[in-house]
Amino acid sequence: MKRIKYSVSDELELTTQVNGRCPLCNKPLYYKKNERSHKGYELAHIYPLNPTEAEAALLKDEPLLNDNVNHLDNLIPLSKDCHGKYDKPRTVEEYRQLYQIKRELIARSRQLDLQSTYPLEADIQSIITALNDAPDNSMSDILGYDPKKVDGKLTSSTPNLLRRKIKDNVASYFTYVRSRFLELERERSNSSELIFIQVKSFYIQQKKLALSQEQMFTNVVEWVVAKSQTSSLEAAEVVVSFFVQNCEVFE
Repeated sequence: MKRIKYSVSDELELTTQVNGRCPLCNKPLYYKKNERSHKGYELAHIYPLNPTEAEAALLKDEPLLNDNVNHLDNLIPLSKDCHGKYDKPRTVEEYRQLYQIKRELIARSRQLDLQSTYPLEADIQSIITALNDAPDNSMSDILGYDPKKVDGKLTSSTPNLLRRKIKDNVASYFTYVRSRFLELERERSNSSELIFIQVKSFYIQQKKLALSQEQMFTNVVEWVVAKSQTSSLEAAEVVVSFFVQNCEVFE
């Protein structure tokens, strides 16, 4: 198969996907010389462009990232040293390593696309702000809320740390967050319901990807962080824990 020439935008997409560093050795993909940036990487085909008979036999039972080996899904920028080591000689272990790295990068890129595509009302910012600005004594009368629904929604594979985090957030903040949504609803009718629907819709997209509960929780939190433009990961986790108890997430 003929090697194609990739555009500047294609290469930018690929180097951005790995955050400008070789995913194997972590070296920068560009170096500075005479106050100019220079390319220090090569685009590697994860499944070889034109495999030898030995390579074809070696990889015959391995999954492909794309049937078209020239597709961007089958390409990854590597430092020149790493590219040379990967190609000569190619091993099935190295193929599996790069395959998994690229698969996760593709999933991350699609997740970012989802985050930008799915709207979340700006009013969510008021809930986040309320949590960040709440005085220490604002929770004193609601601690101990019993998060009975949570246990029935989390699977046996859900990590204990995540399970404990969600339950603690619900026990400490559920009533407070709910009161803030009720206040928001009084100020702007249907605004809370719209947020609930949006969160449910985004969660369903995560569910369609057959992700673990841990990954779905993380993705919903990152979406809330991005849309609310908050710097508080903890506040976003509290809000998403509220949605777990309130049935928008992990129904």
